[in-house]
Amino acid sequence: MGAKEIADQGGFDVLFYSNPQPMWIFDVQTLYILEVNAAAIERYGYSREEFLAKTIKHLRPPEDVDFLNDLLPAIRSQHTNIRELRHITKNGDVLFTEVVSYSMQYNGVAARMVYARSIDERRELAGKLQLTQRRLLQILETTVIGFLQLDFDWNITYWNKAAEGLIGYRCEDVMGHNFWTVLPEIHQSDFYAHLQLAMVNRKNIDFIDYFWPTQKWFACNAYPAEDGIMVHFRDITHKKKAEEGLLEKIDQLKEVSFLNSHAVRKPIASLLGLTNLVKEELIKPDEFRDVAMLIHNCSMELDAVVREVNIKASEEDHHHTFKPQVEDFSFKELLRSVVTQAQTYSPIHRVYAEKLQDVPFLGNKHTIEKAVKYLIINAIKYSLGADKVIVNSEVINQNLVLSVQDFGKGISEDCIESIFLDLSGKEPLTTISVGLQNVSAVCQQHHGSMWIESELGKGTTFMMRFPLSNIANFKVTGRPDFSVYQNGYVEIINHPEHAYAELNWKGFHNLNTVKDSGQKILDFMKDTGCNAILNNNLEVLGSWEDAMDWVAKEWFPMMHAAGLQYFAWIYSPSTFSKLSTSYTIALMEMNICLKEFDDKEEALVWLMDVSKVESKN
Repeated sequence: MGAKEIADQGGFDVLFYSNPQPMWIFDVQTLYILEVNAAAIERYGYSREEFLAKTIKHLRPPEDVDFLNDLLPAIRSQHTNIRELRHITKNGDVLFTEVVSYSMQYNGVAARMVYARSIDERRELAGKLQLTQRRLLQILETTVIGFLQLDFDWNITYWNKAAEGLIGYRCEDVMGHNFWTVLPEIHQSDFYAHLQLAMVNRKNIDFIDYFWPTQKWFACNAYPAEDGIMVHFRDITHKKKAEEGLLEKIDQLKEVSFLNSHAVRKPIASLLGLTNLVKEELIKPDEFRDVAMLIHNCSMELDAVVREVNIKASEEDHHHTFKPQVEDFSFKELLRSVVTQAQTYSPIHRVYAEKLQDVPFLGNKHTIEKAVKYLIINAIKYSLGADKVIVNSEVINQNLVLSVQDFGKGISEDCIESIFLDLSGKEPLTTISVGLQNVSAVCQQHHGSMWIESELGKGTTFMMRFPLSNIANFKVTGRPDFSVYQNGYVEIINHPEHAYAELNWKGFHNLNTVKDSGQKILDFMKDTGCNAILNNNLEVLGSWEDAMDWVAKEWFPMMHAAGLQYFAWIYSPSTFSKLSTSYTIALMEMNICLKEFDDKEEALVWLMDVSKVESKN
């Protein structure tokens, strides 16, 4: 059958000769071209006679002929084939084409009809896209702005060089890992809330937050990507430090002013009064020994104040030249150095380091050292009748806890409560609490806290808590371990047979851990319909004063709406935790049957009794 006959039977003319894309027909055995259309002649540059004198091998670059030979079995099959191939024109240009070939009979010969579409533009576009991607990747890898990408399951799919420098982990250590597993330090933080918002709501979120493991402030932007979210962040710590430095300078001036106007004047006034009694001969002979002892004590008190002023003056001299920075260091060696220096602070007090536990630590060595020195000086000042101060450090629930213990007269409950309220912002800060506020701020910068334990007549212990971080461990060992950091949590135990649930709070807590645990408890209440709670704080350490308002004004109303009626609250033995509980209860406004206890058994008996009585009524 000729080409015209085929054209007359089914529109071959339109399909083949009038097609704007190059087409030809070839013998599958000899591979010679049997027919060609005008588009192919124009595109490849051969005349019709030249085309018909060629095989399909002549249309391929020489280096592609072996590949064509490998394809011959498929070419001679009855299947439709689609491939990307290279063709060569008469003037030697190489064309990238997508070839579709169909099996057919042509004039009684087994043949294939070929449709060849140029993909040069597509390849050029792909090449440009690849070039753009390479350039973009180069920019992302050389910028000082951190970039990371997360998929919908929170797995890390991109982590640039700047992210390595700003956070600490290498790309190979985190790629493919879950983001919250890699950085559990920020799971219960504002970072978590912002990133969740960007992921769930699929919108841009701009925010500034503090990344405590590296003591950096980051300006962040999270925005939706095709398969998750992209996050970029930059270090703005220098700007924030400048703002904090100004506030710190104001606090230092307040403290020095207080020392000059109060601490120095008191012993001087006492000395002037005592020496005036001697001068005016108003002292009886048998009273000289007592007066001499009073003069001695006032002199020692004045000496201690002068030493403190000298230390602060020395710190002031170095304030502007020193640039605080985060570094990994030995906490044990830091405390040993501070204890050695502290031997010069008082002629009658010996400063001991009884127990010093060491772990890899990353933090601001300068501010921690300054805070410890303040607590030692404070212990010496308020324990004039004692002769020693003890410094200890130990790891409790993956937190490094430092204590400075004196053996003075102790602090009254009212005074401790006043300090607690000052530091929690419930009352205006007094000059007495300025120094302790600075110590508390150092702890907070490291995601920790400060609290006080005291017993009248036996002395006072000031506690500083510093959580251990995975990043600090990585900095020291070079090996990623995402299990070092641990935060406070709550254990929920249901007792359906007695119609109550037990909440066992563990470890150290803050606003974010309380919110996280509180939501789990609320979900439990909604699922079970439980209305009686035994709230056990016996294993809670330190303070959680930053969560008081949220617990009283938001959590309890939600719990009440979920069905809560009876609540037995067992105090923590830790003073600041107990005060946090008391002030939370004082802030509550809803009508819940609630009572506080020191003993678990007493609390359970009350809870069972009151819930049964109410249920009968």
